Amino acid sequence: MKYFKLFLLVAAIAFFGSCSDDKETQNTNSDVVVEMESPTFSAKESAGSVKVPIKVTGKTNGKVYVTMTMKECNGPGDNPAKKDVHYYVADTTITISDEIGYVEYRAVDDKEMNEDRKFQFVIKEAKGAKIGAQNTTTVTIVDNDNAPYDRLQGEWTLSAKDPDGQGDSFTVTITEPNELNEDGTKNHEYGMVLYMDGFMGLNAGNGINMIKLNFSYNEKTMQGYVAFDCTESYTLFTNEFTGLGEADVKVRNADNSNSPLFGNWDSDFTTVTFTPGSGIMLTVFPKSTGAYAGYAGLYTDIVLTKSK
Repeated sequence: MKYFKLFLLVAAIAFFGSCSDDKETQNTNSDVVVEMESPTFSAKESAGSVKVPIKVTGKTNGKVYVTMTMKECNGPGDNPAKKDVHYYVADTTITISDEIGYVEYRAVDDKEMNEDRKFQFVIKEAKGAKIGAQNTTTVTIVDNDNAPYDRLQGEWTLSAKDPDGQGDSFTVTITEPNELNEDGTKNHEYGMVLYMDGFMGLNAGNGINMIKLNFSYNEKTMQGYVAFDCTESYTLFTNEFTGLGEADVKVRNADNSNSPLFGNWDSDFTTVTFTPGSGIMLTVFPKSTGAYAGYAGLYTDIVLTKSK
């Protein structure tokens, strides 16, 4: 029992010491200001977890603690986003150690066409800093349910026939590339290319790349397509093959050409059907020769069915 009491005493000392340390870490310099970095911010409804920046100016000697609140935008022409209905915020108390902190939200992707929704992040309270003039950010949750490029993204079931005519299926995920390159310039693939992960159960990582899909859509005619890129301009993966050694595997049209395999979506984007009777194959190019040496997989009559 004595040891137990001693343990509790040590734990209590550690606890109070920790609280004291935390209090001491709060900034005490008087010229420090905390504000939202920008008056406006926008992200797609399907963006997942999104971080909205908060900036601290002035030299600090400790941490700044910010308490956020959310407010619906009810101005003329606004479509208000409601908390815990159209978006969720997990933590409204933000600790900023450097010049930038973030408040995080996740929008609800309802898969329904609607006007963009808006709400505001407001700095309600700050400890260790004064609240500056720019204490709000108006967040626009951009609806993307009428944009084919966005509606094609997500999880699908890919059904197809193997060379023996037997049916097979895989769960695949279609995503967009980054909108910006690492240097901040516009990525030329954004809006024109999508990527498919999971074909034949091959998931990206450890030397395996995603399959490239070309995308085109004319907003005036409302006509478009998505197509497997069969130009063999990139390597899907590299592997050792018996009798061939190390070889690159690329994507080619099943008719043994570099023609794209076109697919068309239905009106509600639940099905994408690629040219019946046609397909793609995973071609093998030994590094020793660089010449085509056969295929490692061939699938025709490809159909995508939306699952998520």
